[in-house]
Amino acid sequence: MSNVVLMAGPGIELASVAGVLAGAVGLQVVSPGDVFREHVQRRTPFGEEAARYMDAGELVPDELIAKALADVLAGADGGWVMYNFPRTVGQAELLTRLGHVPDIVVELALTEDELGLAVRRLVDRRIALDPDEIGRREDLLFMYSLYQENHQERVEPLRAYYGTCGKFRVASGFGAYEDVAARLVPIVLDSQGKP
Repeated sequence: MSNVVLMAGPGIELASVAGVLAGAVGLQVVSPGDVFREHVQRRTPFGEEAARYMDAGELVPDELIAKALADVLAGADGGWVMYNFPRTVGQAELLTRLGHVPDIVVELALTEDELGLAVRRLVDRRIALDPDEIGRREDLLFMYSLYQENHQERVEPLRAYYGTCGKFRVASGFGAYEDVAARLVPIVLDSQGKP
C-alpha cells in the first residue's frame, strides 16, 4: 500500500496519469476537484460551506479542503494517488496534522523543449475548440509561459518540504499519459518496498 501525490505544471494531464497509475498498482484516485463537486452536488455540510465561499467569489479555505479530502483518504484502505493537492507547504502541513502523509511525492517535469511542445499543443487545442481564439495565439503562448514560471516559484517550497524527508521524486512527464504512468509504476512500487 502506498499513498502518492502527483504534481505537475502546465502541459501535463494529471488526471489521466493518476488513473492509469492507480489501476496499475491498485490504488484509489483522489481528485480534490471531484471531491468538492460531489459535496456541492449532494449538498453535504462541506459542500454547502464551500458553496458559500464560491458564491461570494472567495477561495475555499485550505482547512475546509483538507478536511473534505481527509474523509476520502481515510476510506482508501488500499492506498491512494492524489493530484493537484497539496499545492503549498501549508496545505501539506494540514494533511499531515489530519494524519494523511504521502509515502512519495512525484513531480512530473518537462525539459524546456518538451514544455514548449506541450504548451503549443495546449494552445492549438484551445484554438481548435474555439477558432475565434486564433488571433490570441501569441497572448495564449505568453500566458502559459507565465503560468509555468509561477508554477516553478509556487512549488519550490513544496519540493524542499517533501525533499527534506526523502519523499520527493522527479519523473519525466513527457509523452502519452499511459507512458508517463508506466514510468511511475516502478517508483511507486519502490516506495512500497516491493521488487
